Amino acid sequence: MKYYWNMQTLLVEAFGPLVVAFVVFVAVAGARRLVHHFRNRLTPEQLQAARDSFRNRLIHPNPAQVEQGIGAYLPQHLLDLYDDRATILSEQLEIRRPAANPENPAEPQNPAEWIEAFLPLDLESQKYALNLSAQGWGKGFCFATDGEGNFYWTPANDTRLPDAPVYFAHTDPVANEQVASSLDEFLSWPRTVHTPEMEVTS
Repeated sequence: MKYYWNMQTLLVEAFGPLVVAFVVFVAVAGARRLVHHFRNRLTPEQLQAARDSFRNRLIHPNPAQVEQGIGAYLPQHLLDLYDDRATILSEQLEIRRPAANPENPAEPQNPAEWIEAFLPLDLESQKYALNLSAQGWGKGFCFATDGEGNFYWTPANDTRLPDAPVYFAHTDPVANEQVASSLDEFLSWPRTVHTPEMEVTS
């Protein structure tokens, strides 16, 4: 139950478009009354303040804290990602693979990945993500969520590497799959921003 509570807290903190995913996730978890509790407990001003705080953390990454906490170095391309404010502040991103996945020829030819929001580069955000080491997947950092309790993450290593693969970690059932051979490849795929005020394809 602690994991589900933490996930709900993260989504309330992010608010904005994430509130829809929060409602869906809590409903699936069988705690519908909690939605009413949170939505009526916070004023619009408090919700906006929480959203502003979350976005402020996104543009003020703390990689040294993360690396000290996990005992490994993050790939350079992940650090560079958090310097790209336009991308890191994006929400509701549809990222579509331009060609078939060579790692999984059985999947659809042009599958889409969904990022509801990126997560701040700090240890606080990881409290609400999957414990990668506990799952036996090694050290890493969950840098984005699909809003349904699943996470995109990249491994950390004993030395700083230029880049690293991107994995998608499921929570129900628990599973882990590689979606791209590198973060650079993943972020180079065509993307569409579905946030209502900025429907953009790049």
